[in-house]
Amino acid sequence: MTQEPSHIKAHAPFLFRPFRIGPLRLKNRIVALPVHTGFAHPDGRVSSLLINFSRRLAQSGAAMVVTANAAVSPDGAVSRYNLRIDRDDFIPGLNRLAETIQKEGAVASLQLNHAGRFAKHHRPLLPAPLDTSNFAFNIASLKEYMHFFPFERRFDLTRNFLSQVHAWRRGMDRTERERVMSDFSSAAVRACQAGFDMVELHGANGYLLCQFLSSFTNKRLEGTEDDFRRRASFPLAVIRSMRQSLPKDFPIGFRLILNEWVPDGIDFSEALNFARLLEAERIAYLSASSGTYNSIFSETVMKKMARPAYLQPEMAALKKTVRTPTIISGRIITPTLAGKLIKEGVTDLVGLGRPLLADPQWIKKARQKGGKIRVCLNCHTCLKRVVLEQGISCSRWPAVFRERIALEHKLLTRNRRGLWIVTRDGDRNLYQAAWPFLIPDLGREESRVSITLLDVSERSGDWGIRKVHEAPGERFAQWVRHRLREVGFPDGKVRSVIPKTGHNIENQVRQAIARDRYGLIVMGAAPKQAWQRRILYRESGKVIGWIGTHGRPEQVIVPIDFSDASLLAMRFLNRAIRKHPKITFTFCHVLTDATGEYRKRWMAFKAIVGFDHHVPLAVLPSAGDVASALIRLIQNGNYGTVIMGKRGLSGIKRWLLGSVSRKVLKELTDQSLFLIDW
Repeated sequence: MTQEPSHIKAHAPFLFRPFRIGPLRLKNRIVALPVHTGFAHPDGRVSSLLINFSRRLAQSGAAMVVTANAAVSPDGAVSRYNLRIDRDDFIPGLNRLAETIQKEGAVASLQLNHAGRFAKHHRPLLPAPLDTSNFAFNIASLKEYMHFFPFERRFDLTRNFLSQVHAWRRGMDRTERERVMSDFSSAAVRACQAGFDMVELHGANGYLLCQFLSSFTNKRLEGTEDDFRRRASFPLAVIRSMRQSLPKDFPIGFRLILNEWVPDGIDFSEALNFARLLEAERIAYLSASSGTYNSIFSETVMKKMARPAYLQPEMAALKKTVRTPTIISGRIITPTLAGKLIKEGVTDLVGLGRPLLADPQWIKKARQKGGKIRVCLNCHTCLKRVVLEQGISCSRWPAVFRERIALEHKLLTRNRRGLWIVTRDGDRNLYQAAWPFLIPDLGREESRVSITLLDVSERSGDWGIRKVHEAPGERFAQWVRHRLREVGFPDGKVRSVIPKTGHNIENQVRQAIARDRYGLIVMGAAPKQAWQRRILYRESGKVIGWIGTHGRPEQVIVPIDFSDASLLAMRFLNRAIRKHPKITFTFCHVLTDATGEYRKRWMAFKAIVGFDHHVPLAVLPSAGDVASALIRLIQNGNYGTVIMGKRGLSGIKRWLLGSVSRKVLKELTDQSLFLIDW
């Protein structure tokens, strides 16, 4: 790995001349390249995290922002957090994304992709079965891939890779090829409907379109003189299919791989030939890339890719071969270098991926003489985190910002589906008193919210007296709908469910949770009901509320132990209920050492979560027992609600150390408890 100086002077006027791509005018020569972030929701929807990331890219001053890797098919996603565009209900979120980019003065392009054999799917698609002649290379590349990651992550990565290889036994048939072509066309239409100015086809990184072009993954054993045309036919057919569905002048760009660096793979001569074919299809631009997941982890390739502007010779030749606008990528670390490439005719446009991650002010500094660039150190933190599905991050970001992004990524697994369990008549009254905690005021940050009212009271199973419950149950459902409208969700879904059979309440509740994967589960506190405690501590990745009868639920205490679970609890509060006018919060920390480090950590926590820096932290001595100190404070302060992060300790750790939240729960009388599990 090569490292450049941390700051480099920059000034490059050639970067700021306008340029046209088809009907679109770019305000300068800089493109924010499609960098896979892993910032979509697990179901493929656009998230606020992705919106904000894209806004920062557009605010950087780039003329065009290409949003990465929208999967065109359910079987085409490369990540659990992959953006998707295979259904019409993704369009509203994608529209927000396009408008966010455009409002900052940038052209919005959406990259369409099918991951092919690299998809996270039990039956991945690929052009042809795995070629056994290259099996040794696949295993060698796996070894290099594993050494790239920490030792403790290698077992899972190896298992996942081998399960993929096991599924690479059959190639796509004609029906599957036609279906995927249709998926690309439908996705392009949705991108157009969502308001994007253009789309880009992902023909690099070893994904499906690249797999078809490469004889490494699409080898015909008998060989023919027209083998290259055969391999190129599928990506060309995808383009033609899209053309038939899109408006006449709607631009389609292409992410073009110049060197695959694998046996029998795409070399530069084939890339040039393919570029000529793409030009004949009226592709709007060619955005260059090199390497695939089978090659980029090798030491030799990493050394090549560490050099600044390592694609310069190939791009100069490409520019002489086609008249289609070109975008260079590959370690364009400084504005001076970028301006030189344009001035010398090496490329029409400069693509920035990691450089804009490392320094979002890169473009603004390029306008200033003496502007100092915070350059990418080529440490691969971003790549490692994306592969490990932790969401993209950069070692050059401030520590607080990195932690904030990591926390927001953690929240992507959470959802707004609420399960309110009614076990007795009084539960509805408890929920009405505690409604600010149960219907968080999150504004329009996300698009969907739903609440299920599950009546598992003893009489609910008796259909002969069902009518007795229908009136109060329906009135309560109407009240919930009214509250949802008040906080900005007029379309929020509320449904009442009464199980038809079964008398085991715990089983009914667990079945409902497993079936619909609720994110917020609440129940009326019944200390003698052991099943409630089991639900509280066995369900993970959720917010679970145990609602008591205390007369002052708005008096809230939040214990802070500076774990990730505490951070998550604070973020939940800041997003949901902290701004409610009637609710007051006390944040407290039980002091277990005398180092004073808690002051620095509290300031960092507030910065990460977005709290005002004046928010105080009450500190109290533990006297050797954290739980006892908290219980005394709760009782003496007459707090009605306790909100705690749950660390999710393993069984052996709970046995050795005990659980503070479990001990607190045992001593509560009429207070409510919310456990927020990390």
